[in-house]
Amino acid sequence: MLSKKILSFMEKLQTMVANSEQIEECNRRDNVKASEVVQSHLEINVILEENNSTKSHNKIKKKFHEKVFKSRESYYSELMKISHIHTIYNIFIVLFIFYLAYNIFIDYFINGRITLASDTFRTGFINVHYALMMWLFLKLYTCGIYFALECWSIVRGKLQQREVLRLLWSTTWLLAYITSQGLFIYVPAKVCLLYDIRNASCFALLFETMRLSMKQHAFVRVICGRENAVMPPFRKYLYYLFAPTLLYRDDYPRTMSIRWNYVATWFMECVAYVCLFAFLFENHLQPIMSDFGKVELTTGLWIRTFFHIHLTSMLMLLSFFYFLLHSWHNLTAELLFFADRMFHRDWWLSHDYFEFFRNWNTLVGDWLYEYIFRDFHTHVFKDSIRCCAITVYLISTVAHEYFVSIPLRLYFPFLTFLYLFGGIALVHISRWVPRKFGNIFFWLTFFIGNTLNFGLYTAEYYTKKNCPKVSYNTLSDLWIPHLWTCSKS
Repeated sequence: MLSKKILSFMEKLQTMVANSEQIEECNRRDNVKASEVVQSHLEINVILEENNSTKSHNKIKKKFHEKVFKSRESYYSELMKISHIHTIYNIFIVLFIFYLAYNIFIDYFINGRITLASDTFRTGFINVHYALMMWLFLKLYTCGIYFALECWSIVRGKLQQREVLRLLWSTTWLLAYITSQGLFIYVPAKVCLLYDIRNASCFALLFETMRLSMKQHAFVRVICGRENAVMPPFRKYLYYLFAPTLLYRDDYPRTMSIRWNYVATWFMECVAYVCLFAFLFENHLQPIMSDFGKVELTTGLWIRTFFHIHLTSMLMLLSFFYFLLHSWHNLTAELLFFADRMFHRDWWLSHDYFEFFRNWNTLVGDWLYEYIFRDFHTHVFKDSIRCCAITVYLISTVAHEYFVSIPLRLYFPFLTFLYLFGGIALVHISRWVPRKFGNIFFWLTFFIGNTLNFGLYTAEYYTKKNCPKVSYNTLSDLWIPHLWTCSKS
């Protein structure tokens, strides 16, 4: 009897142990499942956080697009493949031939000699040899920027363990770079004034000065932004100095060969533009504007002058655009095997001025966006798009005044007013114009603004020549327009 009870107790005890083991196994399984669930939740959270960070990073990246160079022809080159557009181009060639023949016959039968606007060329390229010497110096200095930056990079790498000395070294070079950039822009302007380098040669020198300055800044900005400031081979920097782009990359898309028939065509177009500009200035602009400062400035004179020169001024502007952003850049690109020919977009289809400023000159526009707008947006104004846009406008205004004031030896603030107030106002006003009338509004205001530019600056130039001030000792003598003082006197 006792043995039966002991046996039953042992069976119950074994059952209890087995049950406890099952319970422990279930608990262990539940714990494993719970830990797996927690782990999966953690993994899901990590994935969600990564996705959110990736999305936010992509949003940040989408704010600033990167310029991608690729092999492509310019807009005009593509349009020339259309037979209708090529026929219009042929018509312009015929018109130019007739205009050239007109100037030759007029010179021969009326003046008794064929001048071909030689007076304009002679006065426009006074002391051009000084400009060429200065240009050579600027090129050598720009090449020296590479070796100076290489020196900075080597010493900076050796000071990697000494943060204070490294910061002091970089700060010293930064101040030296800013000072050198200021002098690089100032010295050619001073040379133009000192050695009396006039009009066309002075404009070309200052234009090249600004181009090289922008290239220097692009190269320095890209190298300093790299980890450990890795320097490319000098041959890549040298190619960049001559390539028709202002954005620095170590490599660009290249063509396989030079199309010499295209080179000859673009070269002839460049020569034709120079002749056309001289003919238009000497035959149509100078005769109308040369009496300013001698005659009384009346409302009738201004109205008559405006409507007389509006076609001439627009033809000079549009032909300059074609010469620089198509013929010249395509010529240099072809000789340098540079494959990306997107120097401008279809700005003539613009319905508002935002489209126009974005598409008119992509070379300068990309540089301003990548090295001014983006850097100011990131480091200076901290996400203030409006302040960054105003900064771009200010820099563009100063550059245009630099190109105009020094060659003409005058300061006439209309261009500053037109850029700072007229340009910003037109960007907003043109967006309110219905789209079907937007292109008409654009061309109408474009004609008016550029005719006023040509007319007022040419009138100020001849007024200063014909009606100079008594002295130029005070700021008012230098800054108040001659048109104002001469009309008052």
